[in-house]
Amino acid sequence: MADALPQPRRLPDETERSRTATIDRGNLAVFSSPIGGIGTSTLMALTALSLHGRSVECALFDADLTGGGLNVLLGIEGESGLTMQGLDAPLGRIDGPALNRELPCWDGIPVLAHTPWNGDAPQWWEMRAALHALCDANAVVLADAGRGEAWERLPELAWAPQVVAVELSVLGMARVKAHLARLEMLREESTEKRAPSASLSACPPLLVGVDPRAKGGRGSSSPLALAEAIAYLGDDVLGPVRWTPFLAADMLDGLGVREVPKRNRKVVDTLAGRVERSAHALPSDGGRPGPSDWREA
Repeated sequence: MADALPQPRRLPDETERSRTATIDRGNLAVFSSPIGGIGTSTLMALTALSLHGRSVECALFDADLTGGGLNVLLGIEGESGLTMQGLDAPLGRIDGPALNRELPCWDGIPVLAHTPWNGDAPQWWEMRAALHALCDANAVVLADAGRGEAWERLPELAWAPQVVAVELSVLGMARVKAHLARLEMLREESTEKRAPSASLSACPPLLVGVDPRAKGGRGSSSPLALAEAIAYLGDDVLGPVRWTPFLAADMLDGLGVREVPKRNRKVVDTLAGRVERSAHALPSDGGRPGPSDWREA
C-alpha cells in the first residue's frame, strides 16, 4: 500500500475575530502610493516623529514587500534587533510587549523592517501576528504598504485608515484614481468572502499631495497644483509636502531622517493630529471611527 501523502502544515485558525481584531482596535494607519520613490516612507517616518513629539507611543511596520529597507531609510540598519525575516509566530501569535523589546528603535520608536537581502518574506500569518502584536502594545502603528501589494496579503491593511501620497503631477493624479479603485475593489472582495463584523466600516482615504522631485524645491506652482488635485479627485487633499534638499542629502549619506523639515511641519503635524484622533476616537461600542473622525480638521 502506498504511503499516505504528507499533510500540509496546518495554518493558524483564520476566524472572523482574528481577521478584524486589529481593525476594531482602530490604532493602525496605512501609508501607500501608486508611484514608488515619491517619499511615502519618508512621510510615514515624519508622521511618526510628530506623534512621538506629542508623547504618543507609536511603532513602524514595513509591509512594502517589493521594496522594504525601512531601517536603511531611517539610518538604523546597523542597529541590532529583529526584522521581518526573523519573525517566529507559534500558533499565529506574538506577544506585543516582547516584540517591542526585540525591535531596533529609531529615536525611541520600535521599527519592524522588511530586509529582503537577509532572506525570504515572512508567511502571511507571521506578518499578521506581528501586526496584531504591535497594535496591542502601542498607541498607534503606522504601516508602510508601498504601492498596496500588501493589501491583498493582509485584509487588515486594506480596511485600516489609509494615507495615500499623491504626486502633484498629471501622471500622479491619474495613477491615484486607479490606486483608490483597487483599494475599493479589495475591500469589496474581502467583504464578499466573509461578512465583516457589525462594527467594521472603512474610512475614506486621506490624500496627501507631494511635490514632484523634478521641481527641485521651486514651489511657486504648488498651491495651483494642489487646487487642481482637489478639483480632479473630488476629495480633501492635504499638502503640499515639499521637496527638501537637506533631508534628501541626509538620506543619501546614510544619516536617515533626523527631524521634520520646517517647510513641511504644518502639513506633517496636521496629518499626525488626524492619525492620533483616529486612534483615540473609537465610539462607545468599540467600532471603527467614522469618516469625520479621520479626515476633518
